[in-house]
This record gives sequence, structure tokens and C-alpha cells, in this order.
Amino acid sequence: MLEAIRESHAWHYARNSAYRATVSARGVGSSLLPLQLPRLLRTSAITFKGYIEQLGTPFPQDQPQRALAWLAGQLSFELPLERTALLRPRYSTLEGLLAAIEALYSDLGLEIVTSSGTSGRFAILVRNKMTVEVATDAYFTAIAHAWNIGPQHDMVFVMPAHTRVAMARIAHLGTRELGWAADSSVAYTMPFKADPDTIRVRTGRTFRPGLRGLWERRVLHPFMLWAYEALAEDKFVKMTVQALEQSAVAGHPVMLLGGLVQLDAVGQHVLVCGGMELPAGSRIATGGGIKELYPRTPDQIRADLRRAIHGPGGAALPMTDIYGMAEANWAAFQCPEGNYHLPPWVYMAVMDDDDCPLQGSDVTGLLAFWDPLGGGDVYPPFFQSADRVRLVNGNGYFDAALVCSCGDSTPYLVRNTIQRVDLIEEAGCGAIS
Repeated sequence: MLEAIRESHAWHYARNSAYRATVSARGVGSSLLPLQLPRLLRTSAITFKGYIEQLGTPFPQDQPQRALAWLAGQLSFELPLERTALLRPRYSTLEGLLAAIEALYSDLGLEIVTSSGTSGRFAILVRNKMTVEVATDAYFTAIAHAWNIGPQHDMVFVMPAHTRVAMARIAHLGTRELGWAADSSVAYTMPFKADPDTIRVRTGRTFRPGLRGLWERRVLHPFMLWAYEALAEDKFVKMTVQALEQSAVAGHPVMLLGGLVQLDAVGQHVLVCGGMELPAGSRIATGGGIKELYPRTPDQIRADLRRAIHGPGGAALPMTDIYGMAEANWAAFQCPEGNYHLPPWVYMAVMDDDDCPLQGSDVTGLLAFWDPLGGGDVYPPFFQSADRVRLVNGNGYFDAALVCSCGDSTPYLVRNTIQRVDLIEEAGCGAIS
């Protein structure tokens, strides 16, 4: 693993100007010593929001050419900047700019994804065909291993079919690229737009300056909140229930995956209707935590979901969670013991307040990871998150007595120990409330 990290570092160091500038300032050259591993880490939630500081605005659509120059500096392959002359001087939306960049470099197969954007300030990340394949393989291999989910399952995603939010985008690309939909039913039940601009205005935390911002704050934001409650929520709940009923009639086990808030709406509706039985092998999965003010706790939501949706004979369905972040091309899936198992191909550690890795098999600090595979030829995925966690059997340590009771010997994050330690917009996105 360490040798793979050294090779990945040397490759990206030679090609990625932003990464090279950061680690060179810390005294790291192209050849990496083991003690220098912590110096490779960049802060995950800030790295791909660096355009905000460089441009002086969270709205890169106002400065397309400078925004594209910033983006090119984050990449480890050449992005021909002479094409920037073909961009418009301004775009009315961030979605318009990102779509234009993808079209401009369609020959490179770029996929631009974002963080969930609940702050209105998006991390902007580039993936290509290779890294999309890595991500989909990682996610769906882990689902099969951890949860025994496979093509025999119907998949019901309480999320939009088309969005740039990384987790939802990978779900869509994964079911398509792996041919999942050919053998099972795949439903996306969020009927409304989830482009960056709609998400930004709806969350109500970042608005455009001037009169447009006043319009967004006074008119669009209240209207979106009203439309969600009065129209969209009822529609996605009905679409989700209909998809589950179809799976039940067909006798197909189903994986229902969504955010806690959206699943709560589904659960409350099903409870009023008397409950629902799904075939054996079905599962409920959650992701993303609660990122907005909400009157009910995750425990309350999960308890009602268990009452509302069950297996044959009233048996409780497995209900587990996913931890991840947009900057990572992997996710950690919760086991029956409630712990989050980390992929064995990623080197994990936790850092103390002095940015040094904590030693030992059971330690608590800020999660850091070095992924020699996930970034492919696009960017070096060596990041320190803003999530404080309790990590067991990571950082090269292994204590057989601490192996998870589920039997999986991989490193894991202990249940109920993932906590934000920074502002909500600067933290990881999954499994946190």
C-alpha cells in the first residue's frame, strides 16, 4: 500500500500544479519518505472549493475563463486551455458553465460532479471514464460484500435520476455502467431538478449579489420551500411507494436508499396507510445525514421506518447507513454491528490536533486517507477530512482482539462516533447529523 502511494504521489507531483505547490511548500519532492505521508494531505472540503478564494466569489459562472484555469490547475492531465476562447464571457448559472466545460472537452470524457452543496458553495470535482469505473466498481462491490445486494434486487433511489451531486451521480452511472438495470428494476423517485443552482437557492444559505440575490432570497427561496412541501414531497412519496409496491407484487427483494429526511416522509405516509411488507432480502439504506434544521432525530426516523416497512411476517428489515464524501472515490458501508467498514485498498489514519497520525489500533481524531487508486490520472486523493472519528485497526495497526464482531477484518469507524468538527459547509457529507 505504501509503495502504491509513493508511486501515485510521484506521478501526480510531476503533473498536478496545485498539488505540487502545496506539498513542495511542506518540503516534499517527487520522492516520498514514509514519515512524509502526513504532508501529502490536503483538506478535502476546501481543496475543490479553492476557486472561491481565487476568484473572490462563490459564483464561477461569472468568470468562466478564470474558473477553467483554476480547474485545470487541479488536474493531473493536460486540459487544453486554448479552448477557453470558446466559452461565453458569463453564464447565468453554474450548471450552464459546468455543462459547457463538459461539452468543450467531450473528447476527454469529463464528468463534473459536486458536493451536496448545502452551504451553496460547491466543491467542484472532475472525473473521467477511468475514475468513474473505479468509483462504480468500488461502490457496488462494497454493497455486494457488505449487504449482499446484487442484480437480483430491485433498486429504489429516493434521489433525482440526473444531478451532479457525487453520491447520486455514481448511483446513476453505476446502475448504467454495470448493466444493473438490465436485470432488475431501478427507480429514481425524486421528480424535481437537482442542478447546483436549484440546490443553492432552495437551501437558502448563499444568494447572488444585487437585485438577483434579492429576488432569490425574497421570492425564489420561499417559493421553492412551499413547492417542496406542497407539491414535490407528495409526488416523490407516491412514486417511491408505487415502486416498492411493484417490487413486492413481483416478489423481488428491494434496496430502498435515500436521505433520512426523504425516507421519513415515505415512512410517515406508509404508517398512515397501515404499513408495507417487502420480500425477504430487502433492505433500507440511508446516506447523507441530516443537513438542515429538522424537528425529528435520526433515531426517531429510523424507529418509524422500522414500524412502517418490514419483511415477511413482520420481520424487521436491515437498516444501515453509508459514510462518504464527494472528494473520495469510495464509501464505507455499515455492518450489522453498526460499524462503518473502510475499503481495504485505501490507507486510513486519524490525525491529532498537530496534524500527526495517531498511533495504535483504537484511536480517535480527524479522519485522513490516502487512496492510490481512486484518483486515477485526474487528481491525487490524499485528504484530511473535517470529521472526527474513532478508527479501529487503521494506520497499519492490527489487533485481532478488536476485529469487528460481524467478522469483517477490515478497518472500521465505530458506530455513533462520526462528528463534524467544523462548519457544516466544510465537513464531510455522509452519516453525520
